[in-house]
Amino acid sequence: MTLQTTQANIAHHEVRELFPTQILVADIEDAPALNKALREAIIARKAVSEGLERSNVLGWHSDNKMLKWGGEAAQRLAGAMMQLCGRYTQDTGATGKAPRYRMALDMWANVSPAGASNQYHAHPACLWSGVYYVDDGGDPDGGPLVLLDPRFPMNRMYSADLVFADEKGPRSGTKERFSPTPGRMVVFPSWLTHGVRPHSGPGERISIAMNLATLPAAANSSLNVNLSG
Repeated sequence: MTLQTTQANIAHHEVRELFPTQILVADIEDAPALNKALREAIIARKAVSEGLERSNVLGWHSDNKMLKWGGEAAQRLAGAMMQLCGRYTQDTGATGKAPRYRMALDMWANVSPAGASNQYHAHPACLWSGVYYVDDGGDPDGGPLVLLDPRFPMNRMYSADLVFADEKGPRSGTKERFSPTPGRMVVFPSWLTHGVRPHSGPGERISIAMNLATLPAAANSSLNVNLSG
């Protein structure tokens, strides 16, 4: 339809960003010492365990009981994950001071030689998921963690060439990449589809994955934190 009259002038307009997906990125203090201890525990476990096949392609994937065999270093890292997620998680249904839920954690290690990657997947029955980097394998830009836009391909089905743009430029990305930075932890909602591109460094990339799930407050867990309203 073509308007035959003079258009109305816009007195004011704004762009509102709705429904963001929260991604938590944190750097751990004294990471070199922590990573040394984590690396030793992981290499020792790898020497006596064949590992599992999950989303990993070519790499070694440990069992999810790293809290038991990873020593104090694993406990410290898990505590940091709990602290970070607890800060940004609130039980809006709590009516008093007593917490209704706890968060329990599973942890496992990934050792990736050159060419290893992880297929795209999500983590059901969890609240938060995260990855911590122990060693980038000599290539700080290779083998990034990739988070996919959950709306894809809906935002490309009308026209792949028409995208939203403002003073920041066009926004047409359907994925976000995070480089494997030693000492850094990236945490995201467990429903978010993610994968890892092939590693291309000369050494082995070592990372640790973690899942947080909720339990009733009275439930026992090897590591947990209360969620209050």
